[in-house]
Amino acid sequence: MRFFNIHVVPYHSASDLHSKLERKIVIHAVLESVKIALIAAIGVFVLIANMTPLPQKSMRADFPAGMGEFLSYTKSADIDTKGVLHLTSMIRLITENQIPEAKMLRYAGLIFHASKKYGVNPLEIIAIIMAESNFKEDSINRETGDYGLGQINWQYWGKDYGLTPQELLDPSINIFLTCHVYKFFGSDFGRYHRGNGIQCSAYLVNVQGILSTLNAFIESKKENIS
Repeated sequence: MRFFNIHVVPYHSASDLHSKLERKIVIHAVLESVKIALIAAIGVFVLIANMTPLPQKSMRADFPAGMGEFLSYTKSADIDTKGVLHLTSMIRLITENQIPEAKMLRYAGLIFHASKKYGVNPLEIIAIIMAESNFKEDSINRETGDYGLGQINWQYWGKDYGLTPQELLDPSINIFLTCHVYKFFGSDFGRYHRGNGIQCSAYLVNVQGILSTLNAFIESKKENIS
């Protein structure tokens, strides 16, 4: 049989308890503010340090004007920290946090600016990349000649831009071309995947499923806030 232990609890006045509670609230608020500020600062630092594409002089002389304009755009564009961090959280969700934070921030920044340049939905680009490569930037399908995050085909796209297969593995180039190809196909984006019939249909279902997961997550966050 176990007997109850009796403890003597020191008496604290209501004012003392109230003061301690206020101090805890203030400390918690300060820590949260510092945490948010640090995340934002890290995001800006990483984007500035890592998002700059390959220098144009390293490309071939016949580098297209469209690509050059894009590189200039991403280098000089204002950084929307809130938008980039939002896309980072989407990438973190869909990849189950299996990518280093610095890479997620870089991918998010590039997707943000490239999708803005082409007027496409950045969430759809995230879904495309997830379906194509699981966000593995060194992914190569040697059988079909597809490279990088968006699995850009060198024969049909990279070659025309004067790029080597190795250059297609660079996220700053690959994400731009992913948005370019996606915009090119428009509503018939199933053609992005070169399969047809059942294979193409399965690809579309996969992309739509990923996109639905992202949208559902966004809606759940809105409900929690409200």
